[in-house]
Amino acid sequence: MELALQLLWSLRNEQLSIHQIGDMMQLSAKQVTRKIKKWEAEGWIRYYAGKGRGHISSVQWLQDIEEQLLIALNNEFKQKNFKALTDINMAYFSEGFQQKVATLLTENIVSDERKKASMLTIPIYSKNLNLHPHNYRDTESGWVLSHIYSRIVVQNNNTFQGDLIHHWEQFGQRFVFYVRPYLYWHNGETVKIEEIIQSIKTTFMLNKYSHFFKKLISIEKLTNAAFEITYMEEGEELLILLSQLDFSLYHPLNYRIGTGAYKIAQDAKGVVQLAACSQYHLAQALINNIQFVTIPSTLQRRLEWSMQQNMAQYQRFVELGGVVSAYFNPFSNNLQEREVRLYMLWILKRFSQQIVQVDSLKSSCVHGALFSPQRVDMPPLRIGYIVNQLKFVVALQKFCEEQGIQVEVIKLTIDDLPVNNLFAQVDLLLIGEYLAPTFILENDKEHPLAIIFENSKDETWFAVLYESFREIYYPFNFRRGEENIYGYPNLTKCWFGYK
Repeated sequence: MELALQLLWSLRNEQLSIHQIGDMMQLSAKQVTRKIKKWEAEGWIRYYAGKGRGHISSVQWLQDIEEQLLIALNNEFKQKNFKALTDINMAYFSEGFQQKVATLLTENIVSDERKKASMLTIPIYSKNLNLHPHNYRDTESGWVLSHIYSRIVVQNNNTFQGDLIHHWEQFGQRFVFYVRPYLYWHNGETVKIEEIIQSIKTTFMLNKYSHFFKKLISIEKLTNAAFEITYMEEGEELLILLSQLDFSLYHPLNYRIGTGAYKIAQDAKGVVQLAACSQYHLAQALINNIQFVTIPSTLQRRLEWSMQQNMAQYQRFVELGGVVSAYFNPFSNNLQEREVRLYMLWILKRFSQQIVQVDSLKSSCVHGALFSPQRVDMPPLRIGYIVNQLKFVVALQKFCEEQGIQVEVIKLTIDDLPVNNLFAQVDLLLIGEYLAPTFILENDKEHPLAIIFENSKDETWFAVLYESFREIYYPFNFRRGEENIYGYPNLTKCWFGYK
């Protein structure tokens, strides 16, 4: 159902002229007229044109769109098809409709198939899952793609483990990596050591790793089962780099083909399905099929409420979704005085201590009493807040106003990146992220910390504020392993059990 018809439904209690409707739809009067004739022919509405001065046109609805959508959604949900959710603007519909959609989702996300352990369905809230290891921007995308691709090594609990490699040896600046004997792409082809080498080189040449690429002396094939990297550091820096998700191995001709525990079975709008790969080089995943369904963020709380009412079918987990940090724009004329930055940091830290009052799934990283700096005359500030829900923007705006600080808080999304462009629009940014090692962020030209450190080492330019958690509901027979990926469970180490 086209969005223009949904918008017209949202205006059903108002009397508007064709020109006013056109303005709201960003269409010309002629385009609106053509659409209205089309909707009349389809039996949705009957249109009465206003005649004479002061007579407003009116629309009579012949069908209840909310009822028709619920019927269509119910039929699609029963077929495990959730794509239609992404084609609906929930803001155009009533509170009752949104709750009914959430209830339908609850009833259909887990069906009788759960007893066969054939499909694990997980609701997520990223609008656009990006499954390219070099382009992902949010933790949910990173969580999903980490099951599709493999790396040279992975880091768990501050220890390194071989992934694509069985083991390695270090001789000062020389690292010799011994590749596992049976490595296969998801299309069944054997992985060649030359492809591994080329993938590492390609990632090192990304702009964010340009500082580290200068330290890469050589990377060479030794045998069909071993390669050597000479790197201008003798510590663990190279291993830390190779364990980053950016260094995931993907097929040279098709980035959607990896070597991980799961392969992409379907990647449609709003739905990503993964299937366990039988040729995976490590322990076979116990859950054969995983489905990630994108849920409109406006339905998040309603869906969680519905699932709470069905605890016989679902169980609740709280997963770490990221850490929210504040980064000050080093080019802002309003922030050049250290006293101004210190005072604003104090305000933001106090806000973080109260964030749990806005959302119980947030936890402040600022503990104990805060030393109050000397009050200063604060200039008007523009704050970019990269967040899904508007309530955080409203809360921050109100809190700053209560402190007598004039701010304009702008709601941004992860799609508004890159950050260096955002810095040109605001004085400071609040960003949620799953933090990479600091030495990488300091040299990542696309990260605000690198922009700050390039201009000043003074730590009054940034601060970690609070942790953000997410409620995730799994089927009653889901068993969560202890190993985490971006704060979420490593699904290759999870299984279905029975009570």
